[in-house]
Amino acid sequence: MASAGSFQVSPINPTLSTGKPVSALTVRNNGASPVVIQLEALSWSQPDGKDNYRPAPEILATPPIFTIPAGSSQIIRVGSRVPSDARSERAYRLILREIPPPAKPGFNGLRMALQVSLPLFILPVAPATPQLQWQATRTADGQLRISATNAGQMHAHLSGFKLVTAAAKPLHMPAGAVYVLPGASREWLVNADVASGTALKLVAQNDARPVQADLVVADR
Repeated sequence: MASAGSFQVSPINPTLSTGKPVSALTVRNNGASPVVIQLEALSWSQPDGKDNYRPAPEILATPPIFTIPAGSSQIIRVGSRVPSDARSERAYRLILREIPPPAKPGFNGLRMALQVSLPLFILPVAPATPQLQWQATRTADGQLRISATNAGQMHAHLSGFKLVTAAAKPLHMPAGAVYVLPGASREWLVNADVASGTALKLVAQNDARPVQADLVVADR
């Protein structure tokens, strides 16, 4: 379940497929006042390792704007106007954004618009998996760069990183969860002076599945 302020959304990982062309989600208002929410679908890509979004008219997300009374819920539905790709997964983001009510006369404070962003994946017709290719290189300023390229046809959702040398010395690697979409790469910088040729072992989680990689540090 994903939440922002007074509203919550479930499930948080909707998928579409040839056998399931439409997905239903529940948005619940746990606040004491009605909430107005705008729903938008965006196409999601990762050029140069950075998240990029653009409008996605091929995704039908309804209702586009809705009001939920206090303590009530709203069903939203998401579907695709185009069929699943034969081989590769397609990635989108669903944005649920609160539209604040008009400010009361004389109000001069800061008003916050709450937002939830959920991944939406359209599965390919053929079975697909992520295929991660890992590298470890030294940067010009002496840091360690860990990179992962997804050569598969499905996203990887990585978290829980642990990086150690062959001598079991732990290296601090950012452990926040990240997505690596098909054909995309992500990088992590580790503030550690590690010599070229050093053997490393990386362990992480791809959703609930373990990921392991044996790396050798190379010059850039």
